[in-house]
Amino acid sequence: MERRDFFGGALGFLGASALSAQTPPSGAGVFVEREAAGEPHKGKALALITPHLDDGPFFACGTVAKLLKEGYTGYFIRTSNDEKDSYDLTPGETVAANERDTREFLKASGLRQAFDFGYRNHRMDDVARTEIRARLIFLFRLLKVDTVFSYDPWGHYEENPDHYITAQAVEAACWMAGGRLDMPEHFAAGLQPHSVQEKYYFARGPQLVNRVVDIGPTREAKLACLRACRTMMTHMIKDLNASVAERHLRLPALAGDETSAIAEFTKVAVENRDGAVGRKHGLDYGEEFHYIGPDRSLDEYISRNAVPQP
Repeated sequence: MERRDFFGGALGFLGASALSAQTPPSGAGVFVEREAAGEPHKGKALALITPHLDDGPFFACGTVAKLLKEGYTGYFIRTSNDEKDSYDLTPGETVAANERDTREFLKASGLRQAFDFGYRNHRMDDVARTEIRARLIFLFRLLKVDTVFSYDPWGHYEENPDHYITAQAVEAACWMAGGRLDMPEHFAAGLQPHSVQEKYYFARGPQLVNRVVDIGPTREAKLACLRACRTMMTHMIKDLNASVAERHLRLPALAGDETSAIAEFTKVAVENRDGAVGRKHGLDYGEEFHYIGPDRSLDEYISRNAVPQP
């Protein structure tokens, strides 16, 4: 399996052993985020920013669904054109198929709008990071994004250039969007500086995990997001079937019609990864992140010394 080797090997699909090598053990300092009542985040905006359509559904859409229920408005920013992710289509057909799936993903996820940058899949290291960063700064200011979900810019052993190029551009854009001397031409169009305050970073390999989100209540929403990525799920299923066949084995549940195979595959994906994460933290299902929150270092000083303006 190519970059879609989500389970750490073809037969890793049948067990969770690969997961333990990719995620640090639970320890002190890991905060468990649970579902909040009502809409405490009403008026806030989040952006899911990934190079590929299925990255968010695999790693973060349980948490995204949770925050949308709690009042966020959400947006999806896809930086590549996903031309490499199908089993037996041409690159052009693959782009069109994944664009159709993106529309279905928006419906399934509840995200309001998608923005496609359209860079060549697996070729994003050809693109100037300053260009990607500038486009993100514009969108952060336009949409007033408070929270982002993306790959961890410091995740170890990431082999896909689309992942780490996107991640590095996101991290830089989050703070530069708040600067008055960065892209000042935006202000002539009515935009204002706007820094991103919260980051939920995920990774395929080892990373510093300091937050686990309980996605038990949003598990079905996550499954719907995964199923919407039909072209990519079919690619992974057919790759897996071919790999298993080389060992003179067969997976009957994945050999039937496409819809049933996708339903089975996505269910096992969530059980395998998110179930294992959840068990480490006393949950049914969980998603792990390196979370970076707002800077509160001056809050005490402000509370002690601030006075009303005359």
